[in-house]
Amino acid sequence: MEADKLQTIQKRMMYIIPGMICFMIGDYCMGIEPVDSYAISGMISSGWLTIADWRITLSNIGGMAGSVFYTVAALSFVSFLKNRLSNLQNKWNRRILSVYMAGLILGCISFMYFHLACGTLIHNYNVIYGASNGDTELALQMWNRSYMVQAVPYWTTFIAFDIAVTGGWIALILKGVLPLKKVWILAAPLIITGIGFILEALIPWPFNGFSSGFESFGWIIMFLGGIRCVRQNLGRS
Repeated sequence: MEADKLQTIQKRMMYIIPGMICFMIGDYCMGIEPVDSYAISGMISSGWLTIADWRITLSNIGGMAGSVFYTVAALSFVSFLKNRLSNLQNKWNRRILSVYMAGLILGCISFMYFHLACGTLIHNYNVIYGASNGDTELALQMWNRSYMVQAVPYWTTFIAFDIAVTGGWIALILKGVLPLKKVWILAAPLIITGIGFILEALIPWPFNGFSSGFESFGWIIMFLGGIRCVRQNLGRS
């Protein structure tokens, strides 16, 4: 790949930083709750009732803006990986890289969808709870009805997206398809999320939800690894 094209890819991949900052703002708008919050049923938390409408609005806006930045960064990364794909001889390496690339492309719609879906579920519960005059049992029944129409597409997209990206990234590092040290497997978004959960469990934060933005932060770290690969190729051009 020519040097000027590699430089353009590198610059565009840096858009992952403002993109993920937008997502992290949205994550924390939805994720921060009082320290005494507790699970009411399934994924519903008592802390949802403390999340004001403006926080959901800001989260949705962050999801929209972040998706634009992410798309620029991801498609640039994919264009670099396509060139690498054409040079791979091992069929399994080609398949793994293809799955990873598919995950990156899926993210162009998934991030916005997740922010809108999660925000809607929280907002729906708050509205239903208010309309039911604080009747938790009735609110749960009505909320489950709104949740069920989203459950299959939400979890199908979530699982496919995270397996393709996290599993793909780890496999590409371990198999040496991407010229990075093995420690870079820790940059997989779900692994960074796990680190966030550990820190939240170990440190007595005055609120719940410290780990909310760690998956988005993980994307920044992972893309920095990708940018490192681009720079290595740039140095050889």
